Amino acid sequence: MLAPALAAAITVLFTVAGIAGVLVIADSLIKARRAYDQLMREAALMQAGFAVQVEARELRMRRAPVRVTPLRRSQALRMQAVPAYVAA
Repeated sequence: MLAPALAAAITVLFTVAGIAGVLVIADSLIKARRAYDQLMREAALMQAGFAVQVEARELRMRRAPVRVTPLRRSQALRMQAVPAYVAA
């Protein structure tokens, strides 16, 4: 009674997982082919003597390093005596 429903659910689950896997692989193949074609176009341009200009969206601007001066405590706050009951 429960076995046929469970078998059908497992079959549907594996079928959906398989279809999703095939779609992911197909998408990766399409993206890889597009990237390969672009690289071959750029290689042909470079062999012809042209320089390929990088698009602005591919450039990553790095922020200048921020220099921070550490805050200094006054001498009175740094050298306070600690009571014996606090240290124990």
